[in-house]
Amino acid sequence: MRTALLARPLILYAQAEPPRDRTTMAARAVAKCQDEYHHAYNIAKEKGLAQPKALRMASVAYKLAMPRMESLNAIRAAIACIAQGIALEVFDGRDGSQLLYAAQVAMSTLKAKGKKK
Repeated sequence: MRTALLARPLILYAQAEPPRDRTTMAARAVAKCQDEYHHAYNIAKEKGLAQPKALRMASVAYKLAMPRMESLNAIRAAIACIAQGIALEVFDGRDGSQLLYAAQVAMSTLKAKGKKK
């Protein structure tokens, strides 16, 4: 009996979970916004649009890719996108400051909502 058990090949199956993505939501959001910006710019240039129109299309794509300010992490991600957008000149000074103010209001509203519960 013992030899019969040893004669069977021993097969082990190991299933490991893939490594967990530890990238922050803000970093992912900024990367998505930048990817959309570059993608739209490249499409516009392939279509033969002039530089100002290509930049305008890229700016619109960047803005549409920004996260909605629904949670604390999403607000932080939006702030990161806004800051990067200001650096890339997607937003002019006024638009950037208005969006940062909107993020501040959203954050204070979210905190006040949490205190009521």
